[in-house]
Amino acid sequence: MKRNAKSCIFLSLTLTLGFLFASGGFAQTVEECLICHGDKSLTKEDSTGKEISLFVDESVFAKSVHQMLNCVGCHVGVGADMHETTPGLVNCGVCHAEATELYQTGYHGQKRLEGVTDAPTCGDCHSYHSIRSADDPEAEIYRGNQPKMCGKCHGSFRKYLQSVHGLELAEGNLGMPVCSDCHRTHDLKPAFDPASLSHRSNIASTCTQCHPGVEEEYSEDVHGMAVKKGDPDAPVCTDCHTAHAIKPSSDETSSTFCANLSKYTCTYCHSRERLYEKYGYVSRKATPYIDMYHGVGVRSGDTSTASCVSCHTSHNIRPEDDPLSSVNKENLPQTCGQCHEGAGPKYAMGSIHIDPTSKKDPGVFWVRKIYLLLIVLTIGGMLAHNGVIMIRYARERYREAKSGRVIRWKTEEIVWHFLLFLSFTTLVITGFAFRFPDSWWSSWMTHSPTAFAARGVAHRVAGVLFIGLFAFSFFRSGFTKRGRQQIIAKFPVLSDTRNVTQNILHSFGLSSKPPEFDRYDYTEKAEYWALMWGGFVMIVTGFPLWFETFFLGFIPKWLLDVAKAIHYYEAWLATLAILVWHFFYMFIHPENYPINFTVLTGTMTEEEYMEKHPIDYEKMIARGELIGEEPEELPGEMEESS
Repeated sequence: MKRNAKSCIFLSLTLTLGFLFASGGFAQTVEECLICHGDKSLTKEDSTGKEISLFVDESVFAKSVHQMLNCVGCHVGVGADMHETTPGLVNCGVCHAEATELYQTGYHGQKRLEGVTDAPTCGDCHSYHSIRSADDPEAEIYRGNQPKMCGKCHGSFRKYLQSVHGLELAEGNLGMPVCSDCHRTHDLKPAFDPASLSHRSNIASTCTQCHPGVEEEYSEDVHGMAVKKGDPDAPVCTDCHTAHAIKPSSDETSSTFCANLSKYTCTYCHSRERLYEKYGYVSRKATPYIDMYHGVGVRSGDTSTASCVSCHTSHNIRPEDDPLSSVNKENLPQTCGQCHEGAGPKYAMGSIHIDPTSKKDPGVFWVRKIYLLLIVLTIGGMLAHNGVIMIRYARERYREAKSGRVIRWKTEEIVWHFLLFLSFTTLVITGFAFRFPDSWWSSWMTHSPTAFAARGVAHRVAGVLFIGLFAFSFFRSGFTKRGRQQIIAKFPVLSDTRNVTQNILHSFGLSSKPPEFDRYDYTEKAEYWALMWGGFVMIVTGFPLWFETFFLGFIPKWLLDVAKAIHYYEAWLATLAILVWHFFYMFIHPENYPINFTVLTGTMTEEEYMEKHPIDYEKMIARGELIGEEPEELPGEMEESS
C-alpha cells in the first residue's frame, strides 16, 4: 500500500508538471479552484438532465488521503483556461490500475459498461473529495461501516444488521465478516456466477474462512459430498443458516433453533414431494418423526426434546450404513445415550423413524391395522345403534308434526326453503373453496383447472338461484295477501324487547312466567331481516365480482376492492349466523331435537303452537281456524321453520 501511494504521488506530480509545461503556465491551486467550487449553489446538469452539485467542502477535502495531490492531481487537463475546455472524467485507474481492472470485470463494472447509470462507480463507495483510508473509522469502506455503505443500494443489509454477525460488528468486533468478505470488493460477482464467492459451489469454502472447524466435517457430510458432485438440491450453509439474517441457534427466531429445525428447516427439503420422487427416500424420513414422540415434543415447544441435529449432527451427517454415522446401529446407543442415560444395544433394535404404514415396522404396522378395524367395527356399531334410536324418535316426531292442525308453511313455501338451503350451502362451500383452495375439504374442487372451473360454474348457478328466490319472496310479499300479512307480522314491535328480557329471566329461573309470542317471536324476526339484509348485500357486491371488467369501466378499482372485502366478510357473518343461530333452533334446541319437522310437513300440533305462539293461538281459536280451512289470516311463514 505504501509503495503504491508513493507511486501514485510521483505519477500525479509528473502529470502535473507535464501539464504545466504543456500549458505554459501554472496549474490552478486548491484556493483558486474553490473560488468557484466553494460556492454551495454551484451546480450543473448531467447527461440525463439531473442537477448535480459541484460544491467542494474545503474542510472535508483537507482530511482526504488525496489532499496532497491538489485538484489537478485527479482532474487532469484543468488549467488556467478556467474550463474553457470541458475537463475529462477522472480516471482512478491512472493510480489504481489493478483495482480498476478488477472493477471492470466485476458485476458493478459490467453493469456500468452496459449503460446502467445506477451501477456504483469508485466515488459511490469511496466518496469523491473525502476519500479516507480503509483503516480510518470515518471511511465509508471501513469494516465497521461497510454494511451501511453497501446498504445504500442493497436492502438486505437490514437483515445483516440484526444477524449474529451484524450485532457483533456493532459491538466493535471487527473480526466479524462483512460484505467484502463474502462478496469481495472490486470484482464481486452475482451468486449465479460460478466464480462468485456466494455461488452454491463456493459457499462452504467462503464460510469456512471464518469457521474452519466445519470445513472438514462438511466435506465428508452427505450434503457436502452432494454439493461437490454438483447436485443442485443439496443444501449449503445459506440454506440452513440463511444468507444475511444468520442468528444463533439459541434465538427462537433462528432457522437453526431446535424447534425450527424440525418444523421448518430440515423438513423443507425432507418432506418435499419432488425430492421424494427424485431420490426415493426423503419424505419417509421426516414425516414419521414429526408425528412421533420427539417430533410432537419439538412442535409443542419443548426445547429439551431431540431435534434432527441431536441425532444426525449438524455438519457431519452421514448415511446410517456408514460406520462413522451417528445413527449407525453400532453408534445408536451412544447417540441416544446423550439424552437417555444408560442406553444399551436394544435402542438399536428397531427403526429410528417409525412408519406405521410400512411393513418394515411389522409390529406397529399390524397394531395399526388391527386397531383401525377395531375402531371401525366398535364405533360404527355404536353409531348404528344410536342411529336406530334417533330414527325411532324422529319418526315419532314426524308423525306428530304431520298430524298437526296448524298450517305453518304451504307446499310452495316448503319448496322455497329447500331451494334456499340448497343455494346457500352451495354458495358457501364453493365460495370459501375459492379463498382456501389448499384446505383438505376444498382440494377436490381446486386440484385441477377443470375442477376449479366447475367450482366457479356451480357458484354462479347457485347465485342465480339465490337471486331468483329473493325476487320471488319480494314479489310475494308485495302482491299477495298472504305475503303482505306475513311481512306485517315480521316487523319488530316494542313487545319484542320485553320478550327478550322475559326469556332471559325465565331461562335463569328468575321468573316463573315464560314470554308470550305472537305469530313470530323475536328470534324468527331477527333471522328473517338478517337474511334479507345479508342476501341484499351479497347480491349487490356479487355482481361486480362476476362482471369485473364491465364494472371497472365506470367504477375505480378501490371500490371493487371494497366490494370484494364486503362480499367476503358478509359471507363469514352469514355462515356463522346460520350455524350458530338457525341450526340451533332447527336441530339442537331441546324442543325440536333431532330436527324441527315443520320444515318438511309445514304443520304444527295445536299443543306445540299454543306453547310457542300463545297470543296468535288465541286469535286462531277466536276465528275458528282448523287444518284444511282457508283462514282470513294465516299463521304460516315461508322463510321460518318454527
